[in-house]
Amino acid sequence: MRSNFLKKKSSGMTLTEMLVAISVSTLLTMVISTTVTRTFMVNRYTFEQGLNNAALENSTRNFVRYLREARQSDEGGYLIESADDFELVFFADVNNEVGVERVRYFLEDQKLKMGIAFPRGNPVEYPITDDEVKIIGNGIMNTADQPIFYYYTKEYPLEAEGNPISTPALPNEIGLIKLDIYANINPEKAPNNMRMETFVRPRNIK
Repeated sequence: MRSNFLKKKSSGMTLTEMLVAISVSTLLTMVISTTVTRTFMVNRYTFEQGLNNAALENSTRNFVRYLREARQSDEGGYLIESADDFELVFFADVNNEVGVERVRYFLEDQKLKMGIAFPRGNPVEYPITDDEVKIIGNGIMNTADQPIFYYYTKEYPLEAEGNPISTPALPNEIGLIKLDIYANINPEKAPNNMRMETFVRPRNIK
């Protein structure tokens, strides 16, 4: 009889054992939750950065295509209007329609933007402000010491002296343009910036 009583008494959990079990269970839940959250945040960052990189790569391809085919404006202006560290303005047919558009690439609030102004009137004029502006890249990390645009003479690279050209560059001195982008949508999570670099030589520069 006493033996059975002792067996029944020892079959349950003591208060101490229950508290230990609850503590272990809580700790495991916290560890799993933290791991899942961190994994989610890493995957989210990777996904968002991947989307931004893809958008920048597509925008870079378009930039190369537009600039390579840059031409005289419909009002008779030179194919490059202005060239600075963080802004480049030129003329090109970007929509495959009648007329040549004024195209402006510029940095604003860590966003790379593209503005388009359409020719209008007779005689033809371009509006001072862009008709359309769209964001083509986010998280642009270029600093004052890391311009987005570099300009080189028509003789470069055979003649390296005087290159890259000081900015703002004189449009008729430019023969080659480099686009150099550093991007990172969340530098606190990933300190290393993604870099895109490409050179373009407009075909209609003589």
